[in-house]
Amino acid sequence: MESKVSRYYWWILGSIFLIGTYLWLTPYFKGLSQINPVLVNFQFVTIYWYGVCLALGIILGLWWLFKNIKDRGLKTHLLDLAVWVILSGVIGARLTFVILKWPDYASNLGAIFNLQAGGMSIHGALIFGSLVIIIYSYFNKLSALKVFDVLAPAVVIGQIVGRFGNFFNQEAFGGPTNLPWKMFVAEKFRPLGLESFSYYHPTFLYAIVGLLIIFIVLLWLRQRKLIPGLVLLSYVIMYSLLRFVTEFFRIDSDYWGSLTVAQWASIVVVSISLITSLILRYRSKTKS
Repeated sequence: MESKVSRYYWWILGSIFLIGTYLWLTPYFKGLSQINPVLVNFQFVTIYWYGVCLALGIILGLWWLFKNIKDRGLKTHLLDLAVWVILSGVIGARLTFVILKWPDYASNLGAIFNLQAGGMSIHGALIFGSLVIIIYSYFNKLSALKVFDVLAPAVVIGQIVGRFGNFFNQEAFGGPTNLPWKMFVAEKFRPLGLESFSYYHPTFLYAIVGLLIIFIVLLWLRQRKLIPGLVLLSYVIMYSLLRFVTEFFRIDSDYWGSLTVAQWASIVVVSISLITSLILRYRSKTKS
């Protein structure tokens, strides 16, 4: 009975989120309201919406974990683990982005530390965060695969909320379009050579819709008695495929040959994840 109530709760909450998001975004997408990346500008501190979205995503992800985690042993480690994962994720995301965009930062090293202005690589966050989870699990005698499985839905929540930071920064949008869900972009944020176009693909929104679907699938998978690690691998594969598709719409990505860097990374990640899942299944069968 409790699981049914929980499912209804998440469906209702998800529906309210989608309807509320649609009503909120409509005037901005039509160009009737102007987007301001700055939330509050004090005398010494400027608070950007981008940073608020990242922080809110982390808070909501942690809230979901504390509400849904069932392993009491892991729950005692959750706060310490979260601090290390968040720090390593932020550092990894920024470091990877800076490396990929080094020509933009070589002459202005101070801009590297300006996280509020945007510029984070999700692949970098996942790699550095994963390394910390493995190290932490090893020294605290935890099953790293089980830890990954527990954290995966919370990571998706953080991504969903964090993606709105791209919207406030008017970044990571796609090419010009006249589709009904087109997004208005202010002239100062339009790419060189495309200043005459007012409406673009809202790729941040494509990512959010895809992440919502991934979140629902992960909740469903958590109800199944799966081999430890398969929830994580399912998330990694689904997100990599989502990123591979959304990259076709973006116009700000760096290319290696005919595909973007993120697409090549997605191909590598999916390949490794599929091989790993086969190995886990094989080991599980041999043990049984």
